[in-house]
Amino acid sequence: MCLTNFSPLASTHPRPIQVNYLGEPATFSATQLVGMYLGRLRDIAAKELKTGVSDVVIAIPGWYTDVQRRALLSAAAIAGLNPLRLIPDHTAVAFGYGITKSDLPDAENPRHIVFVDIGHSSMSVAVVAFSKGQLTVKSTAYDTHLGGRDIDYALVRHFSEEFKTKYKIDVLSNPKATFRLYASAEKLKKILSANAEAPLSVESIMNDVDASSRLTREQYEQLIVDVLDRIPAPLQRAVEESGLTIEQIDAIELVGGSTRIPAVRSKIQSLFPTKSLSRTLNQDEACARGATFSFATLSPVFRVRDFAIRESPCIPSGCAGRRATPTRKKTELAGFPHGNGVPSTKVLTFYRSSVSRGSLYRGG
Repeated sequence: MCLTNFSPLASTHPRPIQVNYLGEPATFSATQLVGMYLGRLRDIAAKELKTGVSDVVIAIPGWYTDVQRRALLSAAAIAGLNPLRLIPDHTAVAFGYGITKSDLPDAENPRHIVFVDIGHSSMSVAVVAFSKGQLTVKSTAYDTHLGGRDIDYALVRHFSEEFKTKYKIDVLSNPKATFRLYASAEKLKKILSANAEAPLSVESIMNDVDASSRLTREQYEQLIVDVLDRIPAPLQRAVEESGLTIEQIDAIELVGGSTRIPAVRSKIQSLFPTKSLSRTLNQDEACARGATFSFATLSPVFRVRDFAIRESPCIPSGCAGRRATPTRKKTELAGFPHGNGVPSTKVLTFYRSSVSRGSLYRGG
C-alpha cells in the first residue's frame, strides 16, 4: 500500500477539520481522516484480493517528521491495519528500480541515479548509488509545495479572470463552479502535454452559463513560468549534497505524473544538458511497486533476492538539555545530523549535575 503526500498530515500540528458527515456537521482530526482513507484502501484491496487485509507497508514522503510518522501509525491503527514498515517514497522508488537489475556494478564503482519525482502536491529528488545487492541514498532534497496542483491553480486563476470579463461571473466565489473549473483545467493540462493547442469547455459552470475558451501551449507555459522556475533548486541541492559532479551521474529517472509535461522535462534537462532523461519506470506506479517489493521481503510467503538499503534521512535527531537556573544556556547535541546514514549506531556519554535535566528531540 502506498500513501504519499496526503495533505492532512502535511502540517506538524494540523487543526481539526469541519466536514459534512452523514448529513450532519462533524469535526475530525487529520489522523482520523487519514484513518478513514486507509480504511477505504483496505476495503478496495480486500475486494480485489478476495481476502482480508491487515499487514501493510506504507510509503510516505521522506520529509515527514517523527510526529507525522507517529500520526500515520495511529491512523493505520484506526483502520485496523498493521504497518510492517514506513518506507520513504524515494527509497521505495529506488528499491523497485534496483532489485530487478541483474547488471549492477561492484561496490567500488557504483551506478549513480538521480530520481526526480514531481507529483500532484510535492517534488522530491534523490541521488542513489546502486551496486550489487544494495542501494545507498546519498542525498535527498524537496519542495513540499510544488506539483501538478500548482499548475492547475495557475490555469484556474487565468480562466477565472477571463470569465469575469467574458461572462460576468466570478467562478472562485462559488465552490462548485471552482471544482468544475479545476477538473476541466486538469484535462486541458493533459491535452497540452501532447498537442500545441487545446479547448476548454465547462457546461453550466454557474448561473446557467456554458463557459468555453482555448489555450496554446506557449500561453500555457507562460502562465506556469513561476512554477517551472522553482524546479532547479531541489535538483541543485540534491546534487551538491551528494558530493557528485554532473559527469559522475549515470542516469536521470523521472517519476510522477507531472514529469509528463514537456515544459517540466525541459527545465530538468537544462540542469543535466549532457544526460538523457529516462522514463523506464512507470511514473504513476513506481512508488507502489517499490513498497510492494519491500512488503515481500518482510513476508515469509515470498522469496525475494537479498537487497540491502542504506537510507539518508533529512530529519536530524539528537539531545537537548538545560539547567534549572535561568542564567544557564540550553545545550544541544545533534547525535544523528542531516544526511546521517541509516541504519547506524552511536554511543553518547553525558555528564550533568543533579540540578540539570535533559530531553530527547527530533528536529526538522
